[in-house]
Amino acid sequence: MYSSYSDNELISLLKSDDTAAFNAIYDRYSKLLYLFIHSKLDATEISKDVLQELFISLWEKRHALILKESLKAYLYQVARHKIIDIYRKNATYRKYLQQLIEHFDAQPHSITETVDNKARTQELFEAINHLPDRMKEIFMLSRFENLSVEQISTHLGLSQQTVKNQITKALKILRTSYARTDLTVLLVLMYLFI
Repeated sequence: MYSSYSDNELISLLKSDDTAAFNAIYDRYSKLLYLFIHSKLDATEISKDVLQELFISLWEKRHALILKESLKAYLYQVARHKIIDIYRKNATYRKYLQQLIEHFDAQPHSITETVDNKARTQELFEAINHLPDRMKEIFMLSRFENLSVEQISTHLGLSQQTVKNQITKALKILRTSYARTDLTVLLVLMYLFI
């Protein structure tokens, strides 16, 4: 019965605590979302966990849910954010941090300068972590994955101007964060991976 309902109808029912509507949404999107998540994480168990967390989150936020776009777009956006969180927490994120640290280790510095540089690098990555999720995703794809504006635009389904704006805003935020300190780390981040 619910399989013939539109997404908007299912969302209305979901907001009324209708578990059958929730199950219909799950049946409609879980396989597609799982394939998307697995393609990004390439780990079966983690992908299943992310999918489960996504639908738990949908259920928990059902009363406050306001969709600015389609349900499908919303679910994919939530999945992207959860994937980014995993990247941030796992070795991939630490690898980028390690690249910067190794860069500074390769430079002749005193021990004090080396410690300071490592601390500033860590602070910079913390500042990146506090960027809004979409901005952080775009910035990391640009600076750490070496993707062009056009590639990021295609990958995320955004306009090239939006991607450029997000990178510019991210750099402004990071510059502001480092206005009181030496900008060496920020400059390296801006140019090392270009």
